[in-house]
Amino acid sequence: MRLGYGVRVKQVYGKKYVDVWHYEDRFGRRVQVFEYVGPLADPATEGRVKALMDKFQARTAEEFRRRARKLGAVAAPR
Repeated sequence: MRLGYGVRVKQVYGKKYVDVWHYEDRFGRRVQVFEYVGPLADPATEGRVKALMDKFQARTAEEFRRRARKLGAVAAPR
């Protein structure tokens, strides 16, 4: 089981760029997917990263709960 998300900063030709990654099901497999956010130097990039991280955190938490319930390890939330 692969659950997770994160931020990656890559340097290309001396400039730094930000990606956010998460896992998705594609063709029956869990794959790591990178989503470009913007240049690190752009002040708007921070807000976009936060919005994406909030989205992926909610997805990851729900996926964990779904899988745990399927295994019978955790009771359904009330």
